[in-house]
Amino acid sequence: RLDALATALEAEEVTRDDLPEDLIEHWVSKDDHYRVTVFPRENLNDSAAMRRFVTAVRTVAPDAIGFPVIYLEAGDAVVKAFKQAFLMALVAVTVLLLILLRPKSDTLLVLLPLLLAGVLTGAASVVVKIPFNFANVIALPLLLGIGVDSGIHMVHRMRAAPPAGGQVLETSSARAVLYSSLTTICSFGNLAVSPHRGMASMGVLLTIGIGFTLICTLVVLPALMVKGKQSPAGD
Repeated sequence: RLDALATALEAEEVTRDDLPEDLIEHWVSKDDHYRVTVFPRENLNDSAAMRRFVTAVRTVAPDAIGFPVIYLEAGDAVVKAFKQAFLMALVAVTVLLLILLRPKSDTLLVLLPLLLAGVLTGAASVVVKIPFNFANVIALPLLLGIGVDSGIHMVHRMRAAPPAGGQVLETSSARAVLYSSLTTICSFGNLAVSPHRGMASMGVLLTIGIGFTLICTLVVLPALMVKGKQSPAGD
């Protein structure tokens, strides 16, 4: 120990020529530009603080790179991709409904419960404290594709073979929608027990979303159909 201490006390000035070549290449470019590391004052676990830090650094060095920049850009890319996926899914579903349904106004009857279910799912994610993340954000576009079938079946039953009493919930189509949705809930509900937190949150959100879609399809959609049927008669 004394020899190690004596050696440390005899340390001399360290110059650039004394450093290992791989260390120099890591911090100094071939054209003699030096790499600078900037440390944040705030806690970067807060996304708002991370965005402020990256913005401040970019005002001085627009081409700065590092984990905060990568995380921020990746998050923005995921949000942009989600918006595109949701919009494309909505447009595709709307176009197909316009092609398949007669009259065209039935397209709105099918879409309104779906959109309401999406809004309720977003509100529920706040209540149960499951924020959207990279894994579960795809749940909303999936709900459009999964939930539109139930609405189509319900509307088609009312147009093609309306029940004698006018109560679509008393038909086999309503029971089929119920059992199909419950089966889907059980399938996606398995993801909720996944050890991966992102997959687990997606399973919970899909379970909640499909549940709201089922409720809107069996409650809101029949009410809209009855209201739409009564309006022309009133006129």
